[in-house]
Amino acid sequence: MIRMKRTESLDELLAFANATEQQGQMGNVWVQQANYAEEEPIMSDEDVAGREPLQQLRVLLEAGEQSIYFESLFYSAAELEELTSELQPVFEKFSKEVLDAKRMNEKVQALNE
Repeated sequence: MIRMKRTESLDELLAFANATEQQGQMGNVWVQQANYAEEEPIMSDEDVAGREPLQQLRVLLEAGEQSIYFESLFYSAAELEELTSELQPVFEKFSKEVLDAKRMNEKVQALNE
């Protein structure tokens, strides 16, 4: 049975990935990025002018009998670019697949059971 750890620390995710690679384990990384709120509150056009929606980046790394789940909230493309840049070593070391929200939820829920 695979054990899943949740973290909000990018450093912890990177440390897990490095330890996994040093142990010679192969793994998979699943990524999902979308608006955080499925339904935005109703506002006038003036209220939302120039406003960027809150986004969420979710990463699930599974290797051997362990996995780690990371999520981060951000507003701007610059924040996403910074996160992606920091995650690049993980994306280079492990097989990566982009999932939609439904599939990511199913994967996370299956590991929680």
